[in-house]
Amino acid sequence: MKLKLSATPLSMPPDSLSLDDAVPGERIAHSSLSSKVYQSLRASLANGELLPGQKLTGRMVSERLGVSQTPVREAMLQLVAERALTMNLNRSVTVPVLSKAQFIELRDIRVALERLASRCAAPHASPAAIEAVEVLHQRMIAAKRAGDYPATMRLNREVHFAIYQLSERPELVALIESLWIRTGPYLNLIYHHVDPAAIEPHPHEGLLEALRAGDPEACAAAIERDIIDGGRAILVGLEETAG
Repeated sequence: MKLKLSATPLSMPPDSLSLDDAVPGERIAHSSLSSKVYQSLRASLANGELLPGQKLTGRMVSERLGVSQTPVREAMLQLVAERALTMNLNRSVTVPVLSKAQFIELRDIRVALERLASRCAAPHASPAAIEAVEVLHQRMIAAKRAGDYPATMRLNREVHFAIYQLSERPELVALIESLWIRTGPYLNLIYHHVDPAAIEPHPHEGLLEALRAGDPEACAAAIERDIIDGGRAILVGLEETAG
């Protein structure tokens, strides 16, 4: 099954790996380079910049990132082991295509873990931290109004993880990140079935109110609404592609 989604393949995020960032003449350790490629690919998956069914080649990724194919190959194999990428019988590597049942299962796990993270974050949400989340949210809304959906998806992720980091539970945050990497490629489906003019009030508004009130249960409920509301549009898209 091939999903036809309107997005630029392998559009790396602004903080993607670039050798221009290295100090001239400084030798970058191989393991460090492989780790940077790995993190860049993870971000592209989680931000919806890679699409379900999209084929990735070592040459394509290495050219985009300006690195050799060896660290790219190692990073891709690590993501295959994590089920974030799929290695096919012909040894080609693609972004996994999820069934509706698989997506629902991952969504339900996300709800459970992200409710916990937001509940734990509430007591640690200082006024400065809440203001930082508010700024990210407003930037996300501005991007959505402008039709800049790649930026919208990236900023949405930044809003969520700015909150989860406040939970002071790094293992929990790591588990949530692994789920976003697997479901991120489906974020594009949201904008095939949602009118950008009909996005407000956004569920993030309720989340911000709950953070200001220091109400853990209200934070958890707001996160669940956000995940479920966004997931509805994705499920519509999955039903159409399966038909």
